[in-house]
Amino acid sequence: MITIDQIERYLGQKIKDEYGRFVGSLLSIYADVSGNVESVEIALNEDNYRQVHSDRLKLTPDGIVVIQEWKVDAINIENQLDRVRKRMRAIEELYRKGSIPGHAYEEMKGRLDKEFNRIKEKVKEVKFKLRQKVNDLEDHIIRLEKASSNLMVLYMSNEVSEASYKASIDYLRQSKSKAQDEKKDIEKHLDIIEKLESEPTETKTPLATTSPQLPLISKSDAPIQVQVVDH
Repeated sequence: MITIDQIERYLGQKIKDEYGRFVGSLLSIYADVSGNVESVEIALNEDNYRQVHSDRLKLTPDGIVVIQEWKVDAINIENQLDRVRKRMRAIEELYRKGSIPGHAYEEMKGRLDKEFNRIKEKVKEVKFKLRQKVNDLEDHIIRLEKASSNLMVLYMSNEVSEASYKASIDYLRQSKSKAQDEKKDIEKHLDIIEKLESEPTETKTPLATTSPQLPLISKSDAPIQVQVVDH
């Protein structure tokens, strides 16, 4: 939990996201009577303001960092998936070992099944949002590449000075790199979610098997060999 004392020094300053892009200027803080920050008001520009919830704020040695909304949703659903899977495996293992009675197992399993189904619906929404964001970033990267290519043509045809070209091309390249970093980050979280989805919920330990053994025959039980001698 972030407090007013921790962030009030950043009022009026520009803040970035975790990929190093400027988000806007921190203008106001909303907090409860204990001083815990609930949200902040950020000016994106002079006529565009946005209220950002405290769960999207992170304090770093360099100041406040704004976490992307998709990432907060992804981490929350990952934690929920991981927790419900672990609980489902736990009750299966306990029931298999006979550590919990059948009525308790059925009640807990039914409750967890309902919770798991609810989480699966949420997973669909989050995955859709992440894939949509990936598509948006791909479009953004293509746009930056087109702008860079056009600028190169103008520079090579001596229509843009070298100083102006370098200032613009560096900005475009940095923007592309940051967009690619975010895209990779989204794809990483998509992989995590899909792996958590595919994990088994039941723990099955194979029973030990032994090869059948033939009964041992004692000497007393063994057949007596008789030798017939012809006279």
